[in-house]
Parts: sequence; C-alpha cells; structure tokens
Amino acid sequence: MRNKKFYLMLLLMVVAVFSAACSGGNKSASADKDEAKKADNAEIKILSTEYTLPDDSTTKLADGELILKVKVSVKNTGKEPLSVTRRSFNLYHGDSKVTDVNIYDAQNERLTTATLNSDKSVDGYLYYQVEKGEKYQLEYAPETYGDEKIEPIEFEIDGGSSAMLESAKKLDDPAKALLAYTDITLFGKDNEDFEKLTGENKREIVTDYIEGGQKSLIKSMGIYNEEDVDKKKLNKLISAIQNAYKDKSKVKAVTKTMTSEEAKVEATITPIDSSDMQKRVQKRMEEYVKDSGKNYMSREELINPTIDVMAEELKKVETASNDKTVEITMKKTKDGKWQLDLTDYDTEDYFSSFFKN
Repeated sequence: MRNKKFYLMLLLMVVAVFSAACSGGNKSASADKDEAKKADNAEIKILSTEYTLPDDSTTKLADGELILKVKVSVKNTGKEPLSVTRRSFNLYHGDSKVTDVNIYDAQNERLTTATLNSDKSVDGYLYYQVEKGEKYQLEYAPETYGDEKIEPIEFEIDGGSSAMLESAKKLDDPAKALLAYTDITLFGKDNEDFEKLTGENKREIVTDYIEGGQKSLIKSMGIYNEEDVDKKKLNKLISAIQNAYKDKSKVKAVTKTMTSEEAKVEATITPIDSSDMQKRVQKRMEEYVKDSGKNYMSREELINPTIDVMAEELKKVETASNDKTVEITMKKTKDGKWQLDLTDYDTEDYFSSFFKN
C-alpha cells in the first residue's frame, strides 16, 4: 500500500511534462560515561550526550550552531526529600553561561521538576544552544537555603569527540533520504545509500515509479486501449523526462528541525523550464501530419509519433532562472530510518517544483 501511494504521488512530474506538451539510528552518541559524582545528598550521572536540532522554527541557529542534548540522572542519596529542576543545571563554555532551549518533547523525556524521596532517582534530557565541536562544562548545584553553601559539581563535555561529531553528521540523514528518493525516481539514477537511509526496498520503489509513469501517461493521453501505445517508446519518454530533470534541474536540501517522530527538511530547487515546449511539440506534429500527405490523422495514429517528438524535445529544455524553496516532512521509523510523508501537501509541492511551464 505504501509503494502504491508513493508512485501515485510521483506521477505528478510525469503528468506535468505530458500536460505541458499536449495542451540516523536513533541511538544517542554517548560520550564516555562519567562516574557518578556526589554533591551533598545528590548523586549525578551523565548518561549520554549528542547533538540534535530545534523541534520548531522558533529557535534560530547561527552557522555552526546545534542543540546539545544531555541526558542526566539524579538520585537522592540523603534522608530528606530532594528537589530537582532544570535550574539545578547550568552549562558553561569557559566563563560564559550557555543558553538553554525549550524543546517540546513528545515522549516526555525532558528533565522535569521532581521531588525525590530517599534513594529515589529521576532522569531526563537537558537542551542547550551551542557551537559544534567546542568543549563545555555542565554544572550541578543543589538548592540551598539560608547561609548554607554547597560546592557545585562539574562534568566535562567534549563536543568535538568522534561520537559527538558522528551524532551531528546523522542530523543530515533526513535531507539525504529526501535526495535519495529524488535520485532513484525523478533523476533515474542509483543511490547506494537509499535503503540504509529510508528502509524502503529500492527495486520496488523504482518499479512502482516506472509502472505508474506508464499508466499515468496513457491516462493523460485519453487512451482507452493500451495496445495502441508502444511501451518501448513510452519507457523512452520516461527516461527522457528523468534525464531532463537530472541534467537540467538542481536541488539542495538541509534538515532544519527534528523531533523524535519527524524532521523538517528545507529544499531549494532550480527547476527545468519547458515554457515553450508545448509550442514546439505542437508545431512538429502539425508538420508531421502535413508531411504524411493525409488531410486527417486519428488520435490513435498520432500517439506514438507524439511520444517520439516529446522525448526529443525534452532534450532541449533549459534550467530555469528562479529557485523555489519548499519544506518537506520526513517521518522517522521505529528503526531510525527517514521516509517521505505521503499525506503531506508539501511532498507533492516538492516534486512538482522541479518543473516550470
């Protein structure tokens, strides 16, 4: 069912051409786990550290900035109740305090305010807006009252470690997955990372795309008898469409936001410009009829010659002068793969943006 929906959505590009002519695994990148450290009646551990992205567009990141996601554990080792809040923790870069970030956590994994009885513990995530690759110090200071003073404890976080940099690299996976879909369908070229990124069966997706393209073109031509169509010519036209997109269009994609369930990818597309293709095809077909010596040729007689002419004229399309930027939702699977959200209008908008008529 998924693949059927997939090719139906992708057929928009094939239909557009014909119409113009004829009318990260989700594992935390754990730094070396620190031994538990104690401050008064609290035992603190850093369970994992990794880079992530904002969960929405309200948090703006400068070049080189990411969100540092730190999972901590707090245990009450004393006899009295222990109050724990996010304010118990602060992140520093040298002497500068780092801004923490409010991130909505659909799985309720963020460290929340809690009162722990003796020997009880709580864990959760802290989020900070940081420069990628730098070293940071996470400080825990328990609440104190009156003149009581307790020395805070400090953990070193190396944002430039191999594990941390690998977690930053995986943030590109949603954008890479989108481009992988584009490669094997729209551009008709291989992408060896497709299955690793998406979890989809590449052969099935390509097969569905080609078969769907054939059916869509036949339907668009108003053909009732498929035997009137030369399937080899039809496949040649689909290949010409893919080559036009591959050779003349351009696309860049970057992951902008991410949650535990989905990511938003911003794609900038330079489409192919076929604004004069319809006139060229129409003129050539008029000449074809004239050269045939006939006063009239039926629609059925013109189907296959028109397909040939379209395939030839597609080689003449040029790259458009203007870009278009769209945002696409990529859904995260249970095993950490990234797949297109076929119910999202912006997915349709993305693929149709490669064509300007």
